[in-house]
Amino acid sequence: MPAAKRTDWKTVEMPELRESFPLEMDLTPEELDRLRQGHIPREMEDKWFRFFEDGVFFIFRSWTGFCIYQIPVSPEGAIRGGIVNRDPSQYRETDPGRDGVMAEYLISCQVGRPQTRDLIMEYIKWGKEK
Repeated sequence: MPAAKRTDWKTVEMPELRESFPLEMDLTPEELDRLRQGHIPREMEDKWFRFFEDGVFFIFRSWTGFCIYQIPVSPEGAIRGGIVNRDPSQYRETDPGRDGVMAEYLISCQVGRPQTRDLIMEYIKWGKEK
């Protein structure tokens, strides 16, 4: 199957209102290959459209087309932080640490890591503690 690309989905560029957030991951060569494949939603419940372009992994909400995360990835698969949309009319999360957990969850799902359930549970718990 060919890799997902920007033109495969309705997308809206990330607004100027944005923020950096912490994220540290090292992908294996196989995981990096899977990341570069991206993901095109197949059903309504699938909430994220993802693609890799020019060294950046882009994550969009599938229903709105809003760009939520931009994750720079080195050619060796190192991830050291990301950028998140902070326009409250497009995305309501405000905690950079919680964004790091969600981005790690989405990347882990993309590359096939097994601990995704633990990450989503951490994200949910974090939200309830606020």
